[in-house]
Amino acid sequence: MATVCSNCDLDGKYYIGDIGTEIIVDTCVDLVEAGATVTNLIVEKPDRTVEIWVGSIYGTTSIKYVVQVGDFDQAGPYRIQAYVEMPGWTGRGNTATFQVTDLFG
Repeated sequence: MATVCSNCDLDGKYYIGDIGTEIIVDTCVDLVEAGATVTNLIVEKPDRTVEIWVGSIYGTTSIKYVVQVGDFDQAGPYRIQAYVEMPGWTGRGNTATFQVTDLFG
């Protein structure tokens, strides 16, 4: 699976403390047709802690997650992978990276 992070914010800049930002990862697989039962994002924060963000199917091939309080709590690179469970296959997608910036950065 391939992953691409995208956001409606044209400059693509994310800040510590942002809430409500949509993270959309395209898996390039029809998750609906495949019967995906789990569609999460595995996130490694700048301090190397790992979190699972519970996503939902968006369109047919993407996973969407809306950033909650505390998700963007560190400045630096965030690494993200799709994690999918479906009949006959469970696994992760490619790793994508995006940057979270200090306030006024």
